[in-house]
Amino acid sequence: MLGASTFLLGLRPTTKVFFRSNISLIPSRTLASCTGRPQSVAKLINPSVLVNRSAALQQPISKRFFFQTSTLKSRWKPIFNEETTNRYVRLNRFQQYQQQRNAGNSLGSMTVLGLSLMAGIYFVSPYLFEHVPPFTYFKDHPKNLVYALLGINLAVFGLWQSPKCWRFLQKYMLLQKDRMASKFSIIGSAFSHQEFWHLGMNMLALWSFGVSLSTMLGASNFFSLYMTSAIAGSLFSLWYPKLARLAIAGPSLGASGALFGVLGCFSYLFPHAKILLFVFPVPGGAWVAFLASVAWNAAGCALRWGSFDYAAHLGGSMMGVLYGWYISKAVEKQRQQRLQSTGRWF
Repeated sequence: MLGASTFLLGLRPTTKVFFRSNISLIPSRTLASCTGRPQSVAKLINPSVLVNRSAALQQPISKRFFFQTSTLKSRWKPIFNEETTNRYVRLNRFQQYQQQRNAGNSLGSMTVLGLSLMAGIYFVSPYLFEHVPPFTYFKDHPKNLVYALLGINLAVFGLWQSPKCWRFLQKYMLLQKDRMASKFSIIGSAFSHQEFWHLGMNMLALWSFGVSLSTMLGASNFFSLYMTSAIAGSLFSLWYPKLARLAIAGPSLGASGALFGVLGCFSYLFPHAKILLFVFPVPGGAWVAFLASVAWNAAGCALRWGSFDYAAHLGGSMMGVLYGWYISKAVEKQRQQRLQSTGRWF
């Protein structure tokens, strides 16, 4: 069971700048393709005409994309085959529900709340899984805890497919950097996926590593690891735009912060375990693969490439390694105590 696992960690995407306020910055390529004019000719047209045509073009697109449910093909085809611009339009569909900035949810208060939740989860989890249903069920069936987490993520993904739920999801299941509508989003965003490929990759990684690790650590320890890694990823995601002095940072969502924590803990405890990237074995084992992922995420934060929340990946990774170190020390301490107690009999 430790010999082979599937290394297929999903990514936590962070949507780039594509809000209503700068929608006029996008249409130069779109207008050229729709009107048949080259891009250089389109730029010579009166800007007010471009803005009007842009609004006219985007109105039917939004209706067809999000509210018209004519056929199953038109609804699911864009998930697997679409241009980058269209992808950001889909990811930012919740922007129509933008609310006023909530001054009470400052970065400092979110940080204090996150650290308090991490400490509370660590100390309360043993009691929950010992005395409180339905957590007591998972104590004897730790694998089913992983399946329960899979089910929660699938349920939230299903809610994203209904426009009636977007207002609720945007408030509680989306980690927004510039307007924190709810403190609960530091946890809710870790169970939220909008795209099928994102959900599929993350849930495959959770199943691959989670089933083995939950059996070895127990339900209480695995739950604590998963939740604290998710919160740590959200906190790193909130602090990164401030430390990097980014003027605007898009919202993010996804379970990859928690999953990188699971990978970090697994690779620390079993550094030579053989894992697969899709179907290809990774040379050097789990620890080498984990270090490679850390280097990739660090480079992503420094160079700011792609559209993924690399800071959340790093936050979860650090929490996972810390948890793995703590568990290894606890196991070694128990081993020494057993040896000492056994030695007294001889």
